[in-house]
Amino acid sequence: NFAPIVKMTPIRIVIAATTAKDWHLHQMDVKNAFLQDELEEKVFMIQSPNFESTTTFDRSLLTQEALLRTQASTTWLALEDHLESSPNRLLYVEIGQSLYIKTELDNTIVIILYVVDLVIGGKNLTDINKVISLLSNRFEIKDMYELYYFLDIEVIWTLVRIMISQWHYILNLLYNFGKTECKPVTTPFDRNLNLDANSGTEESESSQYPQLIGSLIYLTITRPDLSYPIGLLSQFMQKPQDIHVDCAKRVLKYVRGTMDYGTLYKLYTIVRLERYTVADWASYKVDRWSTSGFTFSLRSGAISWSSKKQSIVALSNIWARLSPHVKLFG
Repeated sequence: NFAPIVKMTPIRIVIAATTAKDWHLHQMDVKNAFLQDELEEKVFMIQSPNFESTTTFDRSLLTQEALLRTQASTTWLALEDHLESSPNRLLYVEIGQSLYIKTELDNTIVIILYVVDLVIGGKNLTDINKVISLLSNRFEIKDMYELYYFLDIEVIWTLVRIMISQWHYILNLLYNFGKTECKPVTTPFDRNLNLDANSGTEESESSQYPQLIGSLIYLTITRPDLSYPIGLLSQFMQKPQDIHVDCAKRVLKYVRGTMDYGTLYKLYTIVRLERYTVADWASYKVDRWSTSGFTFSLRSGAISWSSKKQSIVALSNIWARLSPHVKLFG
């Protein structure tokens, strides 16, 4: 069993929807969700080498509390049963794991679970406090009040909007790769540059390329403008050339100049799902595959986006543009 982890799209959906309706968003931390929890079954463990007891070195030991990788995940996942069996039952929503929603009359409560972090959204604080009290009966909960920092994501509140960004994450990223004082550029990628696996003249000796691309991928949580260049550069992880490393550094320079960028959600907007799709034709010169992209929004900031190569070879520009629609709704 594993810890409950919600995907990023439901998180953005909840933030966008609650912002549009001017609801409350509370953040909570579950103390010792993985360590030192009570065990419902007897678990015996063999003593670790070089750490055997001098008196009981030939015996297995009875575990008194849940340890990581034993029954802790099972104990934490029992939260589902606790919620669904309680008088104030929360219905499990299948749009993503670890997302709960309860609707009663015109009141709605939403809960997001990510390992030991919880986000609760609702119309009034009374219902939110009831849920907190319910969870406190089973877990030791620390109420951190209004959501402001979650999974390296800053949530910036103003009177008419909420913005999510990763400003502190970018600072650490630039520091780790020695780009804190680099000269910013205005675009993340040169569109006239056709990259493939053999674009460079020699193979790069940099071992940091996979780490850099992985760090930039996490930055796309709040930055849809980085989806295309990072998606393209991630295709050359096995044998990056010097030109691929230079392009990745250019993305860092772009990020350096756009640290205050993020995704903006407005208050008091009518919630309506909107989608936009785009595609080119045979942009990748090696296999002639096309690249397609899409974005979904609730008449405000984007809640879901993607930019990647299509899984088929389009024989015409029209089919390349229709392929994303077939993929999404076919």
